Amino acid sequence: MAAEPTIESKPTQNKRFGHYTVVRAVGSGAMGTVYEARHEGLDKRVALKVLNPLAALEPTVQRRFLREGQTAARIRHPHIVNVTDVGVQDGVPWLVMEFLEGEDLAALLEREGALPVERVADLMLPVISAIDAAHRASVLHRDLKPANIFLTRGGGGATHPIVVDFGI
Repeated sequence: MAAEPTIESKPTQNKRFGHYTVVRAVGSGAMGTVYEARHEGLDKRVALKVLNPLAALEPTVQRRFLREGQTAARIRHPHIVNVTDVGVQDGVPWLVMEFLEGEDLAALLEREGALPVERVADLMLPVISAIDAAHRASVLHRDLKPANIFLTRGGGGATHPIVVDFGI
């Protein structure tokens, strides 16, 4: 039986989750925190999303969090974040995703304001394709919003939107 999670089980630098060592926090939301981490065996940079310890006290929330990772891992699409692993440590669920560099659409909109229609189309057509792929896999994104559309740079410096955080 897993140990009861406590507020102290929140990751800190160098804490290990399975094969992954936490490097630093990169973002947080109401239900979880995302860390830059390193897969020790592969020496690979990854994103490690950990359910907040207080939320992890709820078995239903734990199951939904792990199901989010398993569900997202089933969808193969260039505009959906690649989830590669899930686990539970000390009663706290976590999942591993590809590490993305850039910013979310919410930050871009806050900085630049309303975008020209052509730019919106360039950003949203790949997102629509990603959501279509999710729907074809019988997956609904429960929290689609600008903060969950991450903008990276693709080949040639073009903006490459990635749908993240399918919601718990």
